Amino acid sequence: MLLPHNPNAFTRSPLDRAGHHRRDMAWLDAALEAETTLLIPFHKQRPLVVEESGVVAPGWLGAHARAGIAPPGACTLFLGLDDKGAAHFAIDVDDAAKLEGLGRFDDLRALGPRLSRDDLAMLGPAKAVFEWHGRHGFCANCGAPTLIVEAGWKRECPICSAEHFPRVDPVCIMVPTFGDKCLLGRQRAWPRGMHSALAGFIEPGEAIEEAVARETLEEAGLKVRHVRMHSTQPWPFPHSLMIGVLCEVENDNETIDTFELESGRWFTREEAKLLIAAKHPDAFAPPPFAIAHQLLKSWAEE
Repeated sequence: MLLPHNPNAFTRSPLDRAGHHRRDMAWLDAALEAETTLLIPFHKQRPLVVEESGVVAPGWLGAHARAGIAPPGACTLFLGLDDKGAAHFAIDVDDAAKLEGLGRFDDLRALGPRLSRDDLAMLGPAKAVFEWHGRHGFCANCGAPTLIVEAGWKRECPICSAEHFPRVDPVCIMVPTFGDKCLLGRQRAWPRGMHSALAGFIEPGEAIEEAVARETLEEAGLKVRHVRMHSTQPWPFPHSLMIGVLCEVENDNETIDTFELESGRWFTREEAKLLIAAKHPDAFAPPPFAIAHQLLKSWAEE
């Protein structure tokens, strides 16, 4: 459902999630028979996509295709309604061969820069929820196998009646600044030259600002004196909510924790502009569909 502008990918979905329909089995059954309903298959958390002349798009199918590509009990997730009232579903298929010739199953993260904003906002929730189902087939309370209910948005234990909902892991992601420069870090596994924002999971009982201060001190040895919220981003790898901030630090005497990071580097505002334009001579930033890019861009253009 569209809300005020958010610059990040996986946000501003064109669909109304219409959660009130999730418990209405009669409505769901009718929607899965409707000619206007669209269905996107996933296999091992990878969506079906089609490509023509270099343009990639989701491989939406009509709902009538469901019986031919998956068994009756396949996890089918209600994604929502578009502005014309057409229902959209995602379905988890076991046998990719049944869709041979209709497209390919591809990694959503790799597809990120090539898919439209609307496509990412619709596919992201399905990727995250299917990943969660794959890891939570048994009740955390009594260990019994659980059942998928409420159009894929819940699991229920038939033995102890415990309810289980898709998890979301909050993560603070921040660009520390001091005067007219900012600090970015890099991990050993990243491609040579890549630098990005610092980040870390928010712990139980911890405010966002407290997590930002703790993670910045742990990873870079810098004390935060001010936190400014920027934006948020659902990040379905596997199921995080990225909370983006800019934070001012007391000085530029960083001490990088080499267990967490390989190194850290200060960039001036002009260098940051080169990073987001992919014109820096020896470093580069994450692509625009990552919130780290948007944080850096916002600071560089202030």
